[in-house]
Amino acid sequence: MADLIISIIIVSTLGIIAFFILFNYVLQKSFHIDHVESNQTPKDFGFDYEDRLIETENDKKIQIWDLNPQKMAPVIIGVHGWANTSEKLLPVAKGLEDDFRIILLNTRNHGKSDDEKYSTLITYSEDLLSAIAYAKERTEHTQPIILLGHSMGGAASIFTASKDDQVKAVVSISTFASLNDIMLKEFHNRNVPGWLIQTLLSYVEFRLGGRLTDISPVTTINKINIPVLILHGANDPVVDMECSERIEKAVQSGKIKRIVLPNHDHSSLLKDENLSKHIKKFLSSAIV
Repeated sequence: MADLIISIIIVSTLGIIAFFILFNYVLQKSFHIDHVESNQTPKDFGFDYEDRLIETENDKKIQIWDLNPQKMAPVIIGVHGWANTSEKLLPVAKGLEDDFRIILLNTRNHGKSDDEKYSTLITYSEDLLSAIAYAKERTEHTQPIILLGHSMGGAASIFTASKDDQVKAVVSISTFASLNDIMLKEFHNRNVPGWLIQTLLSYVEFRLGGRLTDISPVTTINKINIPVLILHGANDPVVDMECSERIEKAVQSGKIKRIVLPNHDHSSLLKDENLSKHIKKFLSSAIV
C-alpha cells in the first residue's frame, strides 16, 4: 500500500512538472520575439537625429531616436507594433516633423534595445513610460506629450496614457480591441489544442497579475479623458477594422475620432501621406 501511495505521489509530481513545462513552452513560443533589427534609420529619411539608449525596467536599456532634438514643440512619442521596429513610423514622422518634436522608441527585443524573455503589452508600456520620462526631462516639463502607436504600440499607448497626466492625446493606428481575442487567434495559429487554451489564458493572467480584459483597449480607453484618434486600414487582414469600431463604441466619455483609410492593410497606411495630414488636423484642435 505504501509503495502504491509513493508511486501515485511520484506520478502526480511528474505530471505537474510536465504540465508547467508545457505551459512555459507554449508561452515562450507565443510571446518570445527573436530580436528584430532595423533595416532603415532616420538618416535614410533625412533626419539629423540623436540615437540614444535609455534605462527601462529590469535594468535594461532601450533605444530611442530623437528625430529633431533641438525643437521645442509638443512631443510625439511613437512606438512600433509587434515584431517590428519604429522604422515603420519614419514615413509618418517625416510628415509631422515641422510641427512636433518626435521621439521614436524601440521596445525591448527590437532595434538596439536589450533583449527580454517576453514581449507583452506590459513591457511595451514600461518602455513607453521610460521614453516619457526622457521627453519630460529634455523639454524641462514644458511641452505636452502625445503618444502614437501602431498595432500593439497603439494598445500600449492607450494603456499608458492613464499613467501620466502630461500625456494630452493618443493616436492609435491599426490597434486591436481585445487582448483576449488576439491571444486566442495566436494560440489557434500555433495549433494549440482547444482544451488547453482557456487554461493558458488563465495562467497568463496569473503571471501578469491581472485580467487581460482590464488592460485591453476596449477597457483602458475609458481610463483616460483626453482626445484619442483611431486610424485603421479598411482592408486590414491582421486586425479587423471592426476592432476600431469596438473601441469607438466602448468610449463612455471623452473625445474620440475614428478614421478609416480605404485601400490599406495593417501597415501600408503608415506610408500614406494622408495619414500624417489626418494626425496634424486632429492634434491642431486636441492640443491647445
